[in-house]
Amino acid sequence: MNSLPRPDIGPFADTPEKRWVGVSFGAAAVGYDGVAALQREVGESLLAGIRHLGPPPARMLDLGAGTGHFSGLLVAAFPTAECLALDIAEGMLRFLRSHRPGADGMGLVVGDAEALPLADESVDLIFSNMAFQWCERLDRAISECCRVLRPGGRLAFSTFGEATLGELRMAWRAVDGYTHVNAFATRRSVEQELRAQGFTKIRLDARTLRRGYPSVLALMKELKALGARNLTRNRPRHLLSRHTLERVSEAYGRLPGMASAVTASFEVLTALVEK
Repeated sequence: MNSLPRPDIGPFADTPEKRWVGVSFGAAAVGYDGVAALQREVGESLLAGIRHLGPPPARMLDLGAGTGHFSGLLVAAFPTAECLALDIAEGMLRFLRSHRPGADGMGLVVGDAEALPLADESVDLIFSNMAFQWCERLDRAISECCRVLRPGGRLAFSTFGEATLGELRMAWRAVDGYTHVNAFATRRSVEQELRAQGFTKIRLDARTLRRGYPSVLALMKELKALGARNLTRNRPRHLLSRHTLERVSEAYGRLPGMASAVTASFEVLTALVEK
């Protein structure tokens, strides 16, 4: 099958095309919790880091709330605080409303992290687990968080770092010239942006988690089930053939240490900062 003409992608070829992010994650809502083990592991560690960090918030925001797993845990950790659960995927919030105990007491907001529909200095705590990597401009998202936080407010977030899915990226490069894996932020760029926005008491950590899969196809299916499909502007606009997938698997197997196993790396950046 011949590929369709490639779009005029400009300098953002490997960043997510935002108009499809909400659609993709909304479609993944029903099965998301069943495959989001890594996201839960990271989020639980992030939440543990803020439980005793400063006074309890009066108003908090779960930014990129998804199915509301951590919205519920935030309410349990800070029961006197008003909780807003915001996500760009309306389908995720519909799932949250109908499946998450306590959803009636939350404010559910469909919104964009890069243009938060909230007033200036209206929130004491922003919690965001594995959402910022889906922003077109991370600097805008961090700027918006700074805008809506009250003085002394805290931002706690996690996102993927540049080494994430490096093996899959290299395997695809051996097959074609399209972008199949998003570009992720570097630790240095995240720290620079936090400082540029005036955040203080910056704690920024990086660690790499590795997960094994029975096949490259199994890895790709899990990413799709999470809603984390390829949404870059330079993605192929045609269906992938069996032959292409076989070539990717062969290229993956030629990577160092992959001859007898399929391992994927996820670099996780976590930040705890204060305005």
